[in-house]
Amino acid sequence: MLKKKLSVLIRKAVVSLSEPEKGKKSTHDANDPPWIQYVAMLTGVLAALAGFLVVRSTTLTNKAIFESNQAILAQAQASDAWVEYQADSIKARIIETQLLPSSPISAEDKAVLKKTDEDIRGRQPQSKQLATDEEHERAMHMGKVQDHMEQKDLLEYAGLAVQLGIALASVAAMIKRRIVFVAGVAAGSAGILIAAYTMLGHLVGF
Repeated sequence: MLKKKLSVLIRKAVVSLSEPEKGKKSTHDANDPPWIQYVAMLTGVLAALAGFLVVRSTTLTNKAIFESNQAILAQAQASDAWVEYQADSIKARIIETQLLPSSPISAEDKAVLKKTDEDIRGRQPQSKQLATDEEHERAMHMGKVQDHMEQKDLLEYAGLAVQLGIALASVAAMIKRRIVFVAGVAAGSAGILIAAYTMLGHLVGF
């Protein structure tokens, strides 16, 4: 009997503790402005976008580093090709000096030197073309570096606007001021527009 009464008292206590909380919660919800229900949705969308922008910015940074390394490699190869071209020019010039009619060397030696000179002069156009191609390759990679970094800068501005939108929406929920929520929506929308412009601009090339 005592256990039964104790069980009833505990049940009543639990009910009495839970009902005021429910009443309080419903009163609180009833007093909230209608737009407050959109705060969670807005912050969720903007948080997802902010995460995407961080990942995309990191990817662009990695791509810029890769292209920069490729540009350095191309520049080194171009420099090597130009050095080879200039060295061949010097060698050929020395040989051609020895081939002058006034040079006191035998006809047999002159024939050997002439063949060597032809070989050297024959490979110079290839060295020059390789150096020119590598310089163009370097310019192409540097252009990609600039493009990636410009995209990254724009996406960072977009991320800043998105983070501002999240902060303003959170503040609006706390102080229940619609103007702050509208400002958060505007900031978030600005971030979305900047991100969309950057991504679409990269795809269509403007």
